[in-house]
Amino acid sequence: MLLNLKTIHKPATVEEAAGLLADPGVYPLYGGAALHRANRTDVEAALDLGQLGLDFVRDSENSLRLGSMLSLEAARQACLERRDTHPQLGAVADTLAADLPLTLRNTMTLGDLLVERDPQSLTLTLLLVLGAVIKRVDVDMHFTMAAWLTTDSDVARYLIAGIQIPNGPEEAVIAFEKVARTPADAPIVGAVGCRERSNEGVPYTTLALCGVAPAPVPQPELARVLDETGDLDVALERLEVDPVGDHWGSREYRIEMARVLARRVLARLME
Repeated sequence: MLLNLKTIHKPATVEEAAGLLADPGVYPLYGGAALHRANRTDVEAALDLGQLGLDFVRDSENSLRLGSMLSLEAARQACLERRDTHPQLGAVADTLAADLPLTLRNTMTLGDLLVERDPQSLTLTLLLVLGAVIKRVDVDMHFTMAAWLTTDSDVARYLIAGIQIPNGPEEAVIAFEKVARTPADAPIVGAVGCRERSNEGVPYTTLALCGVAPAPVPQPELARVLDETGDLDVALERLEVDPVGDHWGSREYRIEMARVLARRVLARLME
């Protein structure tokens, strides 16, 4: 609950919204789920962004742009419609379904997902793997997903226009695995990978893990060794995780699951 919320503004323009955000205690609302679930006591005023046109779906030559006010289910449907030509976008649709039930996908927006920065989100992990870019419009600024997930700034106060997801090549292979209480639950630990090939047939692999750090973490050294040697066992020796245990799983459990899931994902990519 937002116990100290006193005012909800309804700005008509981005400029008006940016001006309101200059005052402390003012936060963009997006769908509201992220602020409510954080139970923040410093939220004194919120911005209803419904009039700013931030629920867009835009195709460009090399990417798909999705607005921050788009519900997660609407974002999933947009990605699903492009699955046949862009497997990366189809994978985003799959991870959204694996992360959250339909009720939450209809309630939460992309802005909520990006503000919350859930360290166990398969979708954020995949967006990290794909090299997605986030646009902030209260100031003219772009963030790579890696920078967004690791910044110490209070991203809940940023006015996010949306996210740009590269389409990628049609022959790209995407795989993800998770371990959870039930198949429908959010992951305790998850792994996401992508493998492409250059015009000369040289493989390029990307792997990232969630549930093993305060944010999803890439594994560039592991992927590099795999591409150079083709030896999965040798590559897995370069796995770098140092999780903290909690009531969902001990440190040792998370390390072991990271290794198991990474192996499964990479084996699927190499088939």
